[in-house]
Amino acid sequence: MIFTWLLPVSLARPEVKGPLLRKLDFLESVIDDAQSGLSLYESFHRHIYPDLTVSCVGKFFQLAFNQGISILPVLHELTRETKFQIEREREIAIEIAPAQATLTLLTFFPALILLGAWLAKIIHLNRVLLAPIPITMICLAIMLQILGRRWAGRIIRSVRE
Repeated sequence: MIFTWLLPVSLARPEVKGPLLRKLDFLESVIDDAQSGLSLYESFHRHIYPDLTVSCVGKFFQLAFNQGISILPVLHELTRETKFQIEREREIAIEIAPAQATLTLLTFFPALILLGAWLAKIIHLNRVLLAPIPITMICLAIMLQILGRRWAGRIIRSVRE
């Protein structure tokens, strides 16, 4: 039986909000305030966060405030687009999760087996590390692990894009 809680990478979803969730919270808050009768300018300055001022949304708000453009319909469209992007990111994460878990497991499983064999006194490292054939096999296994990780990483990156 393999204990996945021993893996160094957490398999749980992170609790920190990403930029898309922060953007969605901001847009929904501004829309709610605007529908409640609060001015968009006041709502913008009440809900602003540091990363927003340099983003496209922050620049769009500044342009709208300077030019006097009505932006409430555009905010609804931005909210819809942001929800779509969040859902797309979740689907990609679900698609990639088995490959990442397998990659992590296959990376650390040989080391766990070797450690277990050494602790159970099945294998004696002082004898193994002096012979040329086991050293060659260990080096070949490490090289194959590195190549396999790079290959799997390339597959995961291509799925993300």
